Amino acid sequence: MIEETSKKTMDHKIQLAVEAYQFLKNTTIKERAEFMNAVADHIEALGEELLTTAHAETSLPLARLTGEKARTIGQWRSYAKAVASGIYTESRIDLAQPEKQKGDLRKYNIGIGPVLVFGASNFPFAFSTAGGDTASAIGAGCPVIVKAHPAHPKTSQIMADAITATVERSGWPEGIFSHITGTSHEIGSYLTQHKDIHAVAFTGSFNGGKALFDIANRRENPIPVFAEMGSINPVFAFEQLLEDKAENLAKEYASSLTLGVGQFCTNPGVFIALKGNHLNRFITALKKEITEIVPVNMLHKGIFDNFEKLKGIASEQSEVEIIAEVNTKINEWQGRAVVAQTTGQNFIQNPILSEEIFGPFGIIVACETSEELLQIAHQLKGQLTITVAGTAQDVRENLNLINLLKDKCGRLLFNGMPTGVEVVYAMQHGGPFPSTTDTRFTSVGPDAVKRFVRPISFQNWPDEFLPEELKDENPLQISRIVDGEVNSGSLKLETV
Repeated sequence: MIEETSKKTMDHKIQLAVEAYQFLKNTTIKERAEFMNAVADHIEALGEELLTTAHAETSLPLARLTGEKARTIGQWRSYAKAVASGIYTESRIDLAQPEKQKGDLRKYNIGIGPVLVFGASNFPFAFSTAGGDTASAIGAGCPVIVKAHPAHPKTSQIMADAITATVERSGWPEGIFSHITGTSHEIGSYLTQHKDIHAVAFTGSFNGGKALFDIANRRENPIPVFAEMGSINPVFAFEQLLEDKAENLAKEYASSLTLGVGQFCTNPGVFIALKGNHLNRFITALKKEITEIVPVNMLHKGIFDNFEKLKGIASEQSEVEIIAEVNTKINEWQGRAVVAQTTGQNFIQNPILSEEIFGPFGIIVACETSEELLQIAHQLKGQLTITVAGTAQDVRENLNLINLLKDKCGRLLFNGMPTGVEVVYAMQHGGPFPSTTDTRFTSVGPDAVKRFVRPISFQNWPDEFLPEELKDENPLQISRIVDGEVNSGSLKLETV
């Protein structure tokens, strides 16, 4: 039974976060990085209980969970390194010029305030209680209040205890991190509306993310909601590549489509190509690959039921034909891979076929002409990823289409499949609406910290009262822009 956190308790935790925010404003980037590394150490030390608990609650294989634990630890450490470098302070100094009657101006970024983080169902470690949202918010200088996902409450509590223990050992205020549980949607709504919450991070369904976005924008003081809501991640496959590698591409696509029972936000749910023998070869090979997939449990019954419902709706649309399906089934929660096929015109005319189906469902769109490919690209909604499967010659012959695709996604791939999301600076895990609510930011990689900072400028302040990041001596030894030039040294002025 999951405890429903009361409004009184939530109010208390938010007040503690408000107080902790004042504390964090006086910490340096180095101190926050040390704290983040300590959290990583604590998570690394967690034993088999974490893995076995998560396995029991999510049905995810132990090997996958072991890798995800390592990724989570890596996120805390890589984000800590980025924070300590000073890159996200964006420190700017324009020195006084008395002869021009120009004052001294210094600007840097500080944490935006208490951040509400919603745990995700499909990544119990990396996108949940101790995931990248929590790490990046604390790195930015923001206290975090986590709303645990009800699909894995025990796992969430273990991770929450690890962060809380680190807070206690560091001697930092209790409100640096809080953990809230419950199954009611009202809890998320109440927290998002609270006047002392300054930003929201969410990974999940479109309906959930959009609801939070709307609530936040109806507030007297609207706040940013950084919601990653998934997409169909289309693959545009071109003739020359299909001619050369149809069978290999079918293997790659089937593997990506069914990875993790299709429960990835970057699952390539739509495959688009021109009709012809090359596409027929791809389809023949894909049928073989799909029917050999062994079905396994989905994350929980709610996701399985929604997958079955949406799969049924898409399959029943006119001019949609099921061409491959896994028939083996051992228990009621197993997601069986399905691939359907339709025409380019039908895909263009039926918006239902452009909706995400969270699970191992793919649809092949066979287009008659290159103009249909362009029509599909024009009407695509915002995507996390789009893949161009082609040769260099394919790209040269389709530059107009590919240029258009740049407007539709956050990550544009040239070959390969999109389900691998690297936790690095150059990763963009975010795209135009409705894949996310703010296309300017990423939720993966150190740049995720950018979501939770805001600039503040100091004019004519004595050096002793400035933050460490802006003092003349540059005690943190970070790179700053001084009078328009990159400068990593001290600015101690000579006295006359």
